[in-house]
Amino acid sequence: MHVERVRFSMLWAARHAVVSLLVALGSAALVFGLWYPMPYRAMQGVGSIYLLILVVDVVCGPLLTLVMATPKKSRRELFFDLGIIGLIQVAALLYGMHAVWIARPVVLAFESDRLVVVTANEIDKSGLSKAPEGLRQLKNTGVLEVATRQHRSNAELLEGIDRSMAGDSPAMRPDWWEPMSQHLNEMRAKARPLSELTARKPQHADLLKGAAVKTGTESTLLWYLPLTSSRTKDWIALLDAQMKVVGYAQVDGF
Repeated sequence: MHVERVRFSMLWAARHAVVSLLVALGSAALVFGLWYPMPYRAMQGVGSIYLLILVVDVVCGPLLTLVMATPKKSRRELFFDLGIIGLIQVAALLYGMHAVWIARPVVLAFESDRLVVVTANEIDKSGLSKAPEGLRQLKNTGVLEVATRQHRSNAELLEGIDRSMAGDSPAMRPDWWEPMSQHLNEMRAKARPLSELTARKPQHADLLKGAAVKTGTESTLLWYLPLTSSRTKDWIALLDAQMKVVGYAQVDGF
């Protein structure tokens, strides 16, 4: 009887594990493929956090099934127990997905001398209606490419300094956004040749060479700008001659 009970519970636990794994793979494809493509998932540190959520979800559900499933229970009782376990799993997974959704990268902003990655929960939503046409709606996937404008008055300058000191940079304020395409000359003036960074940081030469190869562009034709977020300052964006972002590397660009 004991052996029969073990076989029964292991069979249901295995079925549960397969379903849990398929759901986890689907959610991971959504999170890592659409919401957090590289380099954003590395910059935001979301990979390890979300994988931990998935592992706990995938492991705990089947383990609970292993404990709860028994041939003594009627089919109705068994499905009721499995339904409760499934609801707990779904609730945990949805909570994790909501947490990474509200913190997804939504803006890539050229600000002064760098590119800044801004997440959805860092945006001043009240200012979206004041943004230029075409920049008033955050994307569900991908980022808006913007540039920050100059202050329009001394009062705005002082207010901007106060807000920046409080951690609210111009890149987080929609009413300071302008299309990045209008600021390509400024980007070109601030961008530096990739070869210059390689010479300045020879310890990262191999990493930079590998990143350049992935772009499909000759390294001598590549430029770079520091790529930052509220969590990290240790990345660069690789740009072609048209100031289009074509690659990334985890190197401090300052």
